[in-house]
Amino acid sequence: MKLHHIGKVVRDLDEAQTYYRDIFGLQALGPPVVDPIQQVEVVFIETGPPEFPTIELIKPLSASSPVSKFLEKGEGIHHLCFETEDIKQSIAELKAKGSLILGKIVPGKGHGDKMTVWIYTPSKELVELVEKEKSL
Repeated sequence: MKLHHIGKVVRDLDEAQTYYRDIFGLQALGPPVVDPIQQVEVVFIETGPPEFPTIELIKPLSASSPVSKFLEKGEGIHHLCFETEDIKQSIAELKAKGSLILGKIVPGKGHGDKMTVWIYTPSKELVELVEKEKSL
């Protein structure tokens, strides 16, 4: 597996994008995308060539979003996301090592993401796994 992105919860997507652009010269990979399952709006920020991990800026859209409770404590790093070739195999391996799988595999949020799942590690960290679409 390799690092795919770092998820950061923010109050204001425009302000966060402006910061990364003006301070670091980084650009969004596309317009914001709404994830109706998590009730969030996200935008991915490039950090270098396409093979580099991205930064996912996450803004909750409602108080019932699972991310809203996190934001009550302040903005910050929410999760790490790792890319896997076979999400089902990775889930089985992580379960065997004591990780808790949160929910079911769901469709990805774009940028070639085929499917994704959330994991809670034994050390109480939130991790996302993503399986990418296969290139032809």
